[in-house]
Amino acid sequence: MRHVGTLIAAAVIAPLAWILLAFGQDRSMEAFTRAHSSGAFHTGDFVRPLEYLAVAGLLLGLIATLRLSPLGALVTGAVYVSSYALLLVSPRWLLGRFGHNLSIAGHDADPTIPIRTGTTVLLGALLLVGAFSVGRWRRWPRTYERVAAVPDEAPLGADGLEPERDAEPELAVRYTARPTRAAYEDDRPYAGQPLW
Repeated sequence: MRHVGTLIAAAVIAPLAWILLAFGQDRSMEAFTRAHSSGAFHTGDFVRPLEYLAVAGLLLGLIATLRLSPLGALVTGAVYVSSYALLLVSPRWLLGRFGHNLSIAGHDADPTIPIRTGTTVLLGALLLVGAFSVGRWRRWPRTYERVAAVPDEAPLGADGLEPERDAEPELAVRYTARPTRAAYEDDRPYAGQPLW
């Protein structure tokens, strides 16, 4: 069930983050163009792009880092990387599919901007690495409440979590770096002489 939940979350988050990236990068480029033409930076021009890009990063971070299921990050990463990789096969077809401008509340944005800037391949690769991380596939350790009536309860570690059951046992034999005198007492030629 957790895999289905992350797939639904990815189906909502991936396009929404793409739209926010398009609006954020479009308005950021407009702010830099205005600053270049006027010769002065107006910090107010960068507030909206900052908001759009930060929200896009937070949304992608939800599916990239939460330990529910890495399937959402895997699918989103594959879609984002393949959107840029399709430029190698059929760039006109790909850009034609995204060729319609987005218009929200009187503001227009080009949805191909994340592809043109390479943002999709960068974020997609990050999501894929996060999906293949070993820690993402592990389950959370379970905590147990102490119940006095149950004597066969599993012992808890110092942090209150159940210790891992498949961890390697600690070796019972300790080895010393230097041999002791008792190891050489049976050798007759060296009996009674210092070893070093």
